[in-house]
Amino acid sequence: MDIVSLPSLLAIPNSFGAPPSSLQPGEIVDALVVALLDSGVVRLQLPDGIVDVRTAVPLAVGAKVRLAVNGTSAGLQLVVLTDGVAGRSATPAAVVARQPADAPARASADAAAGAGFEASAVEIAVTGASAAAVASVPQAAGPFPPAAADTLAEAVQVAAARQGGLAPLLADLEQAANGGALPPSVAAAAARVLDLRVPLDGLDAAAVRQALARSGLFLEAGFAAVSSSAAGMAGMDMKAALLVLRQVMKSWFDGEPAPGSRPALPVSAPPPPYRGAPPSAQPAVSPSLPTHAPSGAIAQRLLADTDAALARQTLLQVASLPDAAAGSLKAAQRGAQWAFEIPLATARGSAIAQFEISRDGQGAAPDGPSVWRVRFSLNVEPMGPVHALIAVTGDRAAVTLWAEREASAARLRAGAGELAEALRGAALAPGDIQFRVGTPAAPPPAAGRFLDRAS
Repeated sequence: MDIVSLPSLLAIPNSFGAPPSSLQPGEIVDALVVALLDSGVVRLQLPDGIVDVRTAVPLAVGAKVRLAVNGTSAGLQLVVLTDGVAGRSATPAAVVARQPADAPARASADAAAGAGFEASAVEIAVTGASAAAVASVPQAAGPFPPAAADTLAEAVQVAAARQGGLAPLLADLEQAANGGALPPSVAAAAARVLDLRVPLDGLDAAAVRQALARSGLFLEAGFAAVSSSAAGMAGMDMKAALLVLRQVMKSWFDGEPAPGSRPALPVSAPPPPYRGAPPSAQPAVSPSLPTHAPSGAIAQRLLADTDAALARQTLLQVASLPDAAAGSLKAAQRGAQWAFEIPLATARGSAIAQFEISRDGQGAAPDGPSVWRVRFSLNVEPMGPVHALIAVTGDRAAVTLWAEREASAARLRAGAGELAEALRGAALAPGDIQFRVGTPAAPPPAAGRFLDRAS
């Protein structure tokens, strides 16, 4: 086997909440293969960043590999555990790692606070017409030191300028895939992204629970947890799928003639998410790819769409971090929050529903029942924009639904009995149920929030 030492000074930028740290001898880490480069070098997404490695072990884009960190007199070595069992390998291969030139900035944006979570069970009530679900999701860590907060603010600034909705990417991917315009490697990566959509008529409690696990919110945390339950996460995770898609499309784009200037983000990009912001749904949109566009233009458009979607993933992860004003780990856990999006497959195209699950840290007695809130928005015809707030206190649920169209509000109101019955079927006692026309009240402006200069 090839023995090549890992430079001892390699330090991968850690995810927010901890300063940069080096790999340590004896560690076992999981990584996602995001690109195959030249001369046997592959690009890996690790829990703490991105590295390029050279290995004789055959690897495929999208595969998850387990690595052992060994210490030698020459430095560190990463050893691929080809049989997937920590601590031993039938045919080990040592690999050499180096950071890409743009790794620190890109790894900070890609990591976006995935690590630093602990497992907990969260009871959620979903859709107001479905059941309660128990989702095992990571719990928020404590507040961050000033240095980490500065790094976080920088990553948010970069991502906010680049973010765009997932709906345009899905529309363009579907059109390009159906038209046979994609090379096989790109078509396979595109199919993986499109397969993560949830059929609209299948949006129930189990689907929401699964979509939360696959949303990309916990990708890095899944890598950090070396366990069988995390082993399959990367293969069915939106952020992992987008990272792989970007890498194969970048290789495709680099091999095509330059099509011209970089395409601008769609004008209809949704507002960037942040902690406390109301959920923002994305309706299905028409593809933006011109008919009979050359390969270079298709690759450029899809690459821009993917970059925008990945930037939004970063913002969603940051929006799920504990409040900096929490003051302690216990306070942060009381105010835990997860913001994520669910791509929906509808008859009119791909729409995006945005969810927020939060624990109410205000006013709950120490020995009282848990208080959880679920907010979501979706925009699917013929109903149009609909918004919901569900508050679950113990075994009692209160629901408020808003529809922006009078006729849609009337249809929701007519189904009040079915909603109450569905709550009882989920072992929840119906509390106050309200139906309103319009949108939920927006939170008051706060320092440090995004400003829409276009309005």
